[in-house]
Amino acid sequence: MTNNLLSLSGVGKIYQRAGQEVVALHDFSMSVDAGEIVGLLGPNGSGKTTFVKLVTGISAADQGTLTWRGKPIGRMRLNDNLRQIGVLLEGRGACYERLSTLENARYFCRLREAQFDRRYFDELAELLEVTDVKAPVRQLSTGNKLRAAMLGCLIHRPALALLDEPTLGLDLFGIESLERLLRHGARHGTTFVVSSHDIHFIERLCQRIVCIREGRKVFDGQKTQLLNVSHQYLLSINTGSPSALDRLNDAIRSLALDSAWQMSSDLSGQLPLRDHQQACEVLAALQPCLKEFQGIELRKISLHEKYRRLIGEDKAESGKIG
Repeated sequence: MTNNLLSLSGVGKIYQRAGQEVVALHDFSMSVDAGEIVGLLGPNGSGKTTFVKLVTGISAADQGTLTWRGKPIGRMRLNDNLRQIGVLLEGRGACYERLSTLENARYFCRLREAQFDRRYFDELAELLEVTDVKAPVRQLSTGNKLRAAMLGCLIHRPALALLDEPTLGLDLFGIESLERLLRHGARHGTTFVVSSHDIHFIERLCQRIVCIREGRKVFDGQKTQLLNVSHQYLLSINTGSPSALDRLNDAIRSLALDSAWQMSSDLSGQLPLRDHQQACEVLAALQPCLKEFQGIELRKISLHEKYRRLIGEDKAESGKIG
């Protein structure tokens, strides 16, 4: 039996905006297997929200196919698969503000023809640190409104939960409780696709990451693969003077480096390093002149930096992307 839950193949979506065509997704393919927690990354306008809308039937694909458990998802019509999906769209749920958190959860269970389980509700509420489930949602803070929406999204034990910006409005402790909730849900059979600009949240939570840029998939693989795309470390040095800069260049000239020294006008610079061994070799070569520098830092390159380079954000900021 296949473990595939959701699959998109060659999917395209074009919107009309002010008389112009806007390509939201182009030849987009992606499969999600049961039990995964997938991070979906991309800058604003890259197509992440469109992906959610296509899977839930809010919008229809202009081309390509979508399948659920191996069966085609019908074009712009409700299907049985929607009873097995939970959705948090753009940091908001479909909560009714006059109802309480508990009443909303009961309602969304009935809407999906699922039996409401009060013990399961209390379990999720405890994980999310929800203390008042009977107050009308309109009286809650932004973060607690999102908690109420999350409970409505997960209360029917969905096979797949699509979470678009689930950390909006949450403080540090709220984000930690959300992580606990998603790990708990995954252990009990829910598959998650999490779209977020919170790179640190994605890095902690997701083992698989999909990156989208301008409607096209530019990466799909394990987090470890993304972190090892090229260089693992970054050496930053403030030389402080032209003479110290000359000494630095002389010290590393004999090394077989596969990256270039990136200097700034203030005589500081950065050098990407391939791995731990190369980092050790460079530091050993620089040791005789370290005291001449005003500052030095060696750190492992983060997922955030890898992501920025992958989607070309640095180039975009300098206007070099066409």
